[in-house]
Amino acid sequence: METQEENVKEIKIDDILSRHVYWAVGAGLIPLPVVDIAAVTAIQLDMLKQICNFYHIDYSVESGKAWISALVTSTLSSLVARASSSAIKFIPVIGTMLGATSMAILSGASTYALGKAFINHFEGGGNFGNLEKEKVKEIYDEQIKEGKKIAKKLKEQYLKLIETPAGKEKERKAAAKIKELDEMKEKNLVSEQEYETLRKDIFKKFLGE
Repeated sequence: METQEENVKEIKIDDILSRHVYWAVGAGLIPLPVVDIAAVTAIQLDMLKQICNFYHIDYSVESGKAWISALVTSTLSSLVARASSSAIKFIPVIGTMLGATSMAILSGASTYALGKAFINHFEGGGNFGNLEKEKVKEIYDEQIKEGKKIAKKLKEQYLKLIETPAGKEKERKAAAKIKELDEMKEKNLVSEQEYETLRKDIFKKFLGE
């Protein structure tokens, strides 16, 4: 039987995971496909950092990026490639909406699977130094299916929100701010840390957090 302390621990780590899945789904709905991947990556890096802090594991941004690249980036990139080559993108509104909703589901699912893979590893006493790629990837692949179920439910909630006039305006402003922030980064007007912090703030406001 689980102790009260174990239950509290589970609730806290579940909160970290669910909150970042929530953000990732919302990020996938903002209609800027190339930017979406960068946004989701930033959310996943923040999630890994918080998971490491929870388990008192030394966190490394470089290691986090490497693992996200190995497990997640190829999955998201393949979706964008398929969307770019699909004839449906030429159908006004429908093509854009299908691409956004697909991105939202996969963004949330990959974030969920990534979090579950690392939580499993750290729960077993592991750290960033002894990660086994094949084992972590196996858990990641197993959790994608469950992640899609969760992301689909969140997506439906978001679509109800952004289909309203107020929601559409909120979405438009978020997309414009992200584009402006990216242009500032290209001109070296903001540091990498400032860029990630400002991006996260934009998504929090868009998602009502």
